[in-house]
Amino acid sequence: MPRLKEVQEGTRQLDSSGRCGFEGFIEIVCCPVNVINKTSPRLADVACQEYLDERQYDLSFHIYRGTEAKSGEFPYVVALGYEDGLKNLSSISYSCGGSLISVEHVLTAAHCVSNINELVPTEVRLGNESIDNNAMNVQRIPISDIISHPEYKRSTSYNDVAILKLKTRVLLSNLVQPICLQTQSLNQLTITPKMSLIVIGWGGTDFGESSSTKLRRTPSLRLVDKEECAKHYRGYRKLPFGISDTMICAVDPNSTRGSDACQGDSGGPLLLFTEEGVKVIGITAFGQGCGGPVPGVYTMVYSYLEWIEEQVWTSKKESKDVLKTEFINPIINISITRH
Repeated sequence: MPRLKEVQEGTRQLDSSGRCGFEGFIEIVCCPVNVINKTSPRLADVACQEYLDERQYDLSFHIYRGTEAKSGEFPYVVALGYEDGLKNLSSISYSCGGSLISVEHVLTAAHCVSNINELVPTEVRLGNESIDNNAMNVQRIPISDIISHPEYKRSTSYNDVAILKLKTRVLLSNLVQPICLQTQSLNQLTITPKMSLIVIGWGGTDFGESSSTKLRRTPSLRLVDKEECAKHYRGYRKLPFGISDTMICAVDPNSTRGSDACQGDSGGPLLLFTEEGVKVIGITAFGQGCGGPVPGVYTMVYSYLEWIEEQVWTSKKESKDVLKTEFINPIINISITRH
């Protein structure tokens, strides 16, 4: 504490606070009984508050066997564009998705930007649910920087998270809006009937099919606990340590419907809809096929919040974790001998 440090370093002045007298040459320092620590809000929460508006989300949910998204329903979902070397350098193919989390940052999966096929996205596309060439209101923005999590390795599925920095800021509209991040642990959440978990993407509509040109959403999924999920992925070579605490597992509760994330959905969001709004809680990582009884696996956003905040909101970093200390009842006497 500052008062004790002053005594230890011999820098106490006559007008220094907390003086409680002397016993001979030993100063008695008064220290607080109760210390109230006040920290500033998380940077992600501050950004979320800025994003909130009057937009109303439809919570009645009528990607594999999913339904097409309505115009403007998911203005934060992004398609990642890759140069198609098999055709020509000016040809872009879209594979993998992402979430717009600021006017110039996209959250996605690390395996979408660092993989054994050496496929690296060069642009993002947003503003329309369709990725065909005739879509209206489309914004195509080049990527200026790709930041994979420092602990991500291609050989495993752990720490599968990356941030894309855009060359220019997006133009905000009712079709293009950033989304909030989940800043609470799932252990603190109680999923109620009024909440919904859905996955968004341009993945195949049936197993084995190519990606859809229309953005699709799953019906509401069910969270699967770590132990149950781990049973389905024993021996999976990219999970040498099994399902980790930084992963979320989810499955369609209707086994006959079998709605799930599919090829092309990687990097896209796992969304939690509540009466208050919608937040990204996961990033589509991997699964076994599409639409079966095996849960899909998602990287948990909450586990990587500090890293994400450091990459995205660095201009506000100096205000993060500002500690304001309020002293109450300074009645404890601590004797420090000055040498």
